[in-house]
Amino acid sequence: MPQPIAPTANSVSPAVAALLSQARDCAALDDGLTIALRALDGAVATDDRAAAAHLCCFFLFRMGLGERLIEMADTALPLLRKASMSEAYAETLRWAGICACDAGQFGIAIRHATEGYRLADEQNDQRGRILAFSLLGGCFERSGDPWQGERLLRDGLALARRHGETYPLLATLNNLAAVLIGKFYSLRDGVGAAEARRALDDSVPLAREVLQLAPTLNDPYFDVFALGNLGELLVHAGELEEAGSLLQQALAKANDGGYRAIAPRVECSIGEWLLARGEFAEANRLLHGLLASESLPIATQLRAYYALYLVHRSEGDATAALAALESFRRLESQRSMQQLRDRSELLVTRVEADESQRKVLERAYSVAQAHASRAVVLERIAMQDKLTGLGNRRALDTHLAELVGAAQSIGAPLSVAVIDLDHFKRVNDVFGHAVGDRVLVQMADLLTELTRTDDLVTRTGGEEFVLVMPDLGPADAFDICERLRLRVSRFNWGTIAPELSLTLSAGIASTPDYDAGQLVERADLAMYRAKRGGRNRVAVAP
Repeated sequence: MPQPIAPTANSVSPAVAALLSQARDCAALDDGLTIALRALDGAVATDDRAAAAHLCCFFLFRMGLGERLIEMADTALPLLRKASMSEAYAETLRWAGICACDAGQFGIAIRHATEGYRLADEQNDQRGRILAFSLLGGCFERSGDPWQGERLLRDGLALARRHGETYPLLATLNNLAAVLIGKFYSLRDGVGAAEARRALDDSVPLAREVLQLAPTLNDPYFDVFALGNLGELLVHAGELEEAGSLLQQALAKANDGGYRAIAPRVECSIGEWLLARGEFAEANRLLHGLLASESLPIATQLRAYYALYLVHRSEGDATAALAALESFRRLESQRSMQQLRDRSELLVTRVEADESQRKVLERAYSVAQAHASRAVVLERIAMQDKLTGLGNRRALDTHLAELVGAAQSIGAPLSVAVIDLDHFKRVNDVFGHAVGDRVLVQMADLLTELTRTDDLVTRTGGEEFVLVMPDLGPADAFDICERLRLRVSRFNWGTIAPELSLTLSAGIASTPDYDAGQLVERADLAMYRAKRGGRNRVAVAP
């Protein structure tokens, strides 16, 4: 969110200043932008062009036209720097940085944040430093590291409380709440559920403080943020009555003000609110309409697809639920790869600051560098087995619950197989660990070859693999595992090491027991029964 806009510099010519004043006084953002663009087109002097371009950026930001703002900032920033309009320059850096974050251009966003910090430090401007921290913390969260974003913003919040000015405090509180809700979305679906709940609980009092502070700025734009963010949090906290009232107020103010960037996020929250109330048809209609928009920010698209998945699952439409979940996962993967690319290219210039503030930024920079060779935690590293490329235990814990829930919603079958290579320790002891690793990679290839694209294939540790087969009952699951058993026993393992041979044992458990943990436990017990029965066989749990 921007601070109240910097005043027009005294060096601007009277004719351009009059146009800019007229633009500022417009009730409609569209009208204000039209006048500001006219002033920019007619301006010749550097100061006139700088002031007009700055005001254009303001309107573009509030209208949610992020791509146009990023382009306009390329024009505005050099002009503002040349004209020595430092307050307007800092504002434009922040607006462009926020829009770059929303667009997934994290390298640009962090460069703008660090440039803002450099400028603030050069001028000994504590307010500017705090706002730069706030933007940088949001950048880390959007680039896949909410933990570092939270640490940076908590440090910034301590500075903001000591500084005492309302706007930097409000902006930092708001961004910290946003980082925590981003952390909640990242972790809620899997083994991080407890940490996700803590993040949600921590964010609510921050958002309530923002709501108390917002009216002091006397700007409906901030009111929309405060109402919408608290309403979003309360939906997930289960406080639906208060959430509904806040979200309806936020949407009305966003539409009245023409705040196109905020309105879709509020609408998404209303869709989640309808879902939580069990109003599935209305939630379905709203979310589908929202996703039809071509300019929806990635973060909002992810929320909408996930909510739509839950809606369809609740309605008992497994096909539509899985389609929505696939769209969510595909978009999540695309964002993860973009985050990885930006981290890999990230080179941040260290800024000179006093000792305490320099430590804060240096810690942020070191984390960015340390993460440059890693993929996003949930999607690329924490969900993937490094050796085989299959999903790992965390992937199983996360996705099995989703698949079981989708099957249960329509009473569809689902089977889980636990597969273990027989006497694998002997392979490592006799042939060496390098051969053992090649065996595991080949086993992963055979599993992938003999399973369907909809199946979840994971390596959960050592020589153990877990296969989740939606829509298959015990007989069909047995057929797949038996074919895999035969394929492994007949495979020419001698191509890896002379005289090497391998077999596997597998256990299968199937619904209608729709408990993810029980399914894996039953399949595991069946696998050990196959081992005790002589190995190289498939057993089905009762």
